[in-house]
Amino acid sequence: MPPNRPPRAATLLQVLATGGYGTWLWLGLSLLLGLGPLGRSGTLVPLGLGAALVGTGLLPASLQVPGFSRRHGVPGHSPARSALMALATWLPVLAVACLAQGNNGFWAIRLAGALLMSCSLANLLLSAHDDRSLLPTALLRATALLPAGRITTAAYSGGLWLWLVVLAQGEFSSHHGAYPRTMLLALALGLGLLESALWQSSREPEAPSGASRGTLPARLVAALLTYALPCTALLLVDVTGSLPAAALAASSCVLGQWLERRLYEGTLAAAREAKSP
Repeated sequence: MPPNRPPRAATLLQVLATGGYGTWLWLGLSLLLGLGPLGRSGTLVPLGLGAALVGTGLLPASLQVPGFSRRHGVPGHSPARSALMALATWLPVLAVACLAQGNNGFWAIRLAGALLMSCSLANLLLSAHDDRSLLPTALLRATALLPAGRITTAAYSGGLWLWLVVLAQGEFSSHHGAYPRTMLLALALGLGLLESALWQSSREPEAPSGASRGTLPARLVAALLTYALPCTALLLVDVTGSLPAAALAASSCVLGQWLERRLYEGTLAAAREAKSP
């Protein structure tokens, strides 16, 4: 395993946590704008799904399992900023859980939604900052788009998870069925462009010329899982959506993002090793 590269399970939990923050991001935004979801259960189910996804990454880190606590400080030292923000995010989560009711039009639930959205964004930005802080100065330019990519990844995967939850709750109607699909397709396009730019940057003079060699076949598989299968599911289902298609899209995106992240982290690990004296 390359130095400073997390184990496969840790990478999977990071991908799941990113999707959880994305789910909270969309839920907080919808509450802030007063667009739903309606009712207490309509709010608690996506909120709980996000908590489960985020918690899968936080629990091993809090238990200091080797390879899982990279972003949460060193034992015996002060907690990292990302760890403090991750803990602070649970406050608006609890606030939304306590305040959710009726049409969620009360000003307090909107404020809690705004805080949930803001804290989710902060966690994503801090995670990208922590990843970049491990890199030598020469590679910082090559990863300049990593924060934007992390946020877009969360919005895309979180949107797929939210689509699955809404379908499972039976609240997906033909009146608003086409809009989320169009939004998710646009996010898939934006994420693909950002990831392509990140890989292109890894071949710039600041990065080792062979850092990303030999990854093309695996990257094609990752693209198939991340974009082709979910977008096909989005395009082929009818207007009201399909629960199996949504489940396929969300799970395929997780696997694709896990593979993509492993490949990219391997490239950065090789670059760190090449730049080290």
